[in-house]
Amino acid sequence: MKLEHEFYKLPLSFDVEKLQQEVSQLTESDWHAHHEGFKGNIAVPLLSVGGGINNEFKGAIAKTAALEKLPYIKQVLASFNEVFGRSRLMALEPGCSVPPHSDINYHWYKRVRIHIPITTTPDVIFSCHDKQVHMAAGECWIFDSWKNHNVENNSSIRRIHLVVDTMGSSNFWNMIDNSEVPGLKSANQATKFIAFDPALQPQILTERYSIPVVLSAAEIDSLINDLIMEVKSNPNNDINDISVFEKILKDFTLDWRRLWTLYDVTEDGWPHYHELRDKTYNLAKIFEEKLRLINDGNALQMLIHCIIDPALNPEAVLQKENLAQPISKPIAKATEKPIAKNKSEPSKSAEGVVPVSRNSPCQCGSGKKFKQCCGIL
Repeated sequence: MKLEHEFYKLPLSFDVEKLQQEVSQLTESDWHAHHEGFKGNIAVPLLSVGGGINNEFKGAIAKTAALEKLPYIKQVLASFNEVFGRSRLMALEPGCSVPPHSDINYHWYKRVRIHIPITTTPDVIFSCHDKQVHMAAGECWIFDSWKNHNVENNSSIRRIHLVVDTMGSSNFWNMIDNSEVPGLKSANQATKFIAFDPALQPQILTERYSIPVVLSAAEIDSLINDLIMEVKSNPNNDINDISVFEKILKDFTLDWRRLWTLYDVTEDGWPHYHELRDKTYNLAKIFEEKLRLINDGNALQMLIHCIIDPALNPEAVLQKENLAQPISKPIAKATEKPIAKNKSEPSKSAEGVVPVSRNSPCQCGSGKKFKQCCGIL
């Protein structure tokens, strides 16, 4: 999420000893390697799609078996009284790093990541744009994930943070307004300590509908306008390239609105929505190496991951119909149709099975993700 400043230290603190004691009860089998294979990056899912061991963004969020073993961490989460998406314990092994990157996909465009350090040392440095901080154990932080950021663990211990995704209510953002901005302003309210209460049975609020079947015309329009603003604000972009790119995006917005008024989210419209986004991608891909965002990210990648890919989600129908079922694995549904792979005939995966997420393995047996195979743009 884009923020006014790189870092905010929230006026909250937590029982470090209790946090560390609970984490020490986890076994190495609870920890899972980073889905992109980053060296020394491991995690324990606590809130995930369907409560499973997965890296999905789309679907109902539920508690995992690991979280049920951590009573104080459950109270920590509940203490915010916010609706949470994916949440996990994230560890960084000694001498390892989180590579520089920015988060430009749809999930993080309107969500912020709360960091609560559990095990760390001053040799662990978090960088965002041109700012650096050490997040001390028991503190609470957020940062601007739209800007390039990275973490270096220069210590001899495993760094562990509790990391929580949320959009945040007005109460949350009012607290941010009163939070410390390192080097710029102090907190405007006293720090609240969240103690462990053995008698408390916390209620954790989790996202149930994180993605619509079809993004509304209004949301598409808002996202497209943000993308246009981004490319126009980067002085290194060629003005003629910007003009052509803007025309492609404006046409996409107008045509999406036309389809929205005709089909809304009904299945009859899915092939037409897909045909439009496929057409738009093919027109825009010539700018792959030409247009950059304010954060120097790739404009085409924002178009794909923040707009085109999340714009159509047939798998969301399955998720709503199967909220009571774990959905860390694909669910078969004979009547469901996958996103069309070409304009003449919808693509078919094996035996008519459609993954509940475009990040799930394709059922045709190719070994690729659905979005890179039968659901390809």
